[in-house]
Amino acid sequence: MRDASALTRGAEAFLSQHPGVSLVALGSGAHAESLDLAPLGLPVRYLPAERNLELAQQYLLLNQLAFGGIGVPRWVLSDLYLLPGAIGLLRCPARMVRPEVRERLGLADEDPTIGAAYYAAPSVTPGLFIGVSLLSFLPGTGAAPWVKVLTLAMLRARRLRGVAQWDNPSVRIHSRLGPLRLVGRVPGGHEYGERTFVYESDVSDGARVAEAMERRVPLPPTRRVAVTDLPALSGLLDRAEAGEVLHLVAPGLDAGHVLVREGEPG
Repeated sequence: MRDASALTRGAEAFLSQHPGVSLVALGSGAHAESLDLAPLGLPVRYLPAERNLELAQQYLLLNQLAFGGIGVPRWVLSDLYLLPGAIGLLRCPARMVRPEVRERLGLADEDPTIGAAYYAAPSVTPGLFIGVSLLSFLPGTGAAPWVKVLTLAMLRARRLRGVAQWDNPSVRIHSRLGPLRLVGRVPGGHEYGERTFVYESDVSDGARVAEAMERRVPLPPTRRVAVTDLPALSGLLDRAEAGEVLHLVAPGLDAGHVLVREGEPG
């Protein structure tokens, strides 16, 4: 990322506010040399998934706990997460996570566990990654956007495309990294159909990401659209697919409406 000094200070502040949290990467051993294992100047411990089966199993269980019926199957974790890429993890003592996590995994308070995790898949377009899975069990810490930022820096991502639902609170987290440009509908369709859209984030400029993370220079929306107004939301995607520049701006979702800015965000 260009000019990431402010972002580094924010990441350092996050870690200092939450002692015991550390950044770990889990992936195929073949990828260790391809990653930035000091993203934003912060150390990452790389753990080859071939030799850390217990941690891989823990991630699998937590992903399924977070997402229920659409949680990642074991073969997908191996073939499509760990073999081609790496998962960014925030590890911490179990006492810091939600009680259901400790109960699900049978952990004592000081046992290490995964507090938050993010996986973005590599794509055939250089510098572009596809957001797949973000989870956090560290309530009230702001861990979700930070594990996303740090993982993308580790991957040397410049652009990110992801899938979200208009009415999903995750839109708030995704918009913490900056305006979400609307791309269009999900290729091949989606289980949630008309509620779903593809967005793109530009993460190449660390200073602009830092401004967004700190909620500086907010961009006012030009339009508010109810998440229940499916025809209007479909119309936004029609416009985006036709080449019009449309963004969701922070906080992305407010009182049952998505916040849309028409034209370049400035």
